[in-house]
Amino acid sequence: MEPILAFTIVMLIWTVGELVSSKTKALISMMLVASMIFLIGFAADWLPHDLIQSSGLLGIGNAVVGIIIVHLGTMMSFEDLKAQWRTFVIGSITVVVLTLVLIFIGGIIFDRNIAVAGTAAITGGTLSILMVQDKVAEIMGAGGDLGLLTGYLLAVFPLLILNLKNLVGFLVTANILKKEATRVRGEYRKGNLTFYENEVKENVEEAKESILPAFLQTAYGTLFLLGATVYVSRLLSDLSNGYVNTFVIALLLGIILRHFKILKPNALSSTDSFGLLMISIMVIAFGPLADIVPADLLKLIGPIAFYLVAGVLVIFIASYFLGKAVGYSGPLSIAVGMTTLFGFPGTMVLTKEAAAAVGESEEEIAVIEQNLLPIMVTAGFSTITITSVLTGGLIVGLMIG
Repeated sequence: MEPILAFTIVMLIWTVGELVSSKTKALISMMLVASMIFLIGFAADWLPHDLIQSSGLLGIGNAVVGIIIVHLGTMMSFEDLKAQWRTFVIGSITVVVLTLVLIFIGGIIFDRNIAVAGTAAITGGTLSILMVQDKVAEIMGAGGDLGLLTGYLLAVFPLLILNLKNLVGFLVTANILKKEATRVRGEYRKGNLTFYENEVKENVEEAKESILPAFLQTAYGTLFLLGATVYVSRLLSDLSNGYVNTFVIALLLGIILRHFKILKPNALSSTDSFGLLMISIMVIAFGPLADIVPADLLKLIGPIAFYLVAGVLVIFIASYFLGKAVGYSGPLSIAVGMTTLFGFPGTMVLTKEAAAAVGESEEEIAVIEQNLLPIMVTAGFSTITITSVLTGGLIVGLMIG
């Protein structure tokens, strides 16, 4: 297929996915819609099987995955973590507990590779899926035995979980947040509520300037610095013989470089390239769908159901008790833990919807948002953005072949 036509078709699929996501208020994710279109299109031969390869996005995506991860690191500051330490404790420890439990039980029921792939999908996002798929490709390239599932099924398996868990996470968390919003409204009416933003305003204000010269703060200079950071991360990973994943190091360096004002907060926002780069890396995850035989998908029903059900149960139990230990209410604690299944912008959308549904005046809606939004947005960063990348980078090394 001609590259320009392939690129145009891929963009059309994303446009349809975005439209459906917008119309359903993110209940049905763009990724889920795109997955179904690609899966059906490839299976029915309506889409050419070289579509993604021909679009040119695959090469860009493979080159910039690390850049996106460094960028994610620059979205979280030490000040944010200090101001929201309880949220971070609940979110990050929930992901760690979830990882350990699912790896252990999944390894017993299925095999180690399925356990790693399923766990990475439940605890992480697109980047975690890409790490699994990269490891699968490495094992296949070496002629290894992947176990119960073929290489292509093992690559698609976490992608399907990723899409379905968003839907499950939205449905469950929406109801939980309404309960928490009702509690916040009650506290406000009693006069017991302290505005979160006033408590930590002094902790989250920081200078936005970079200490670097002006020519390194341009769009090109920023992309150069991000690329250089990824390359350094790869060198450091090599020094550990690959035991510490490049992406884990890249994430940590992003946080550190922001702290020392070498990289600006939300680094890619000044380059006007974030949208294209994100589409490029998401396209990578859909590549294996071109080689799937629909009948083979029946083999994935059991593992997918197990990880969705077990994942929600473990999140409920772990986050509830962790939240109680640090002084959060039960519903808020569970809502924080459930961000493991979706993350931003779902955290913002669901919180605003809960506030609008429960608040009986503009003032009450504003108070609910001011007290829940910072917690929920931070929760998404603590689970999907930070901890899941760290745990995903570590457990992917457990895959064998």
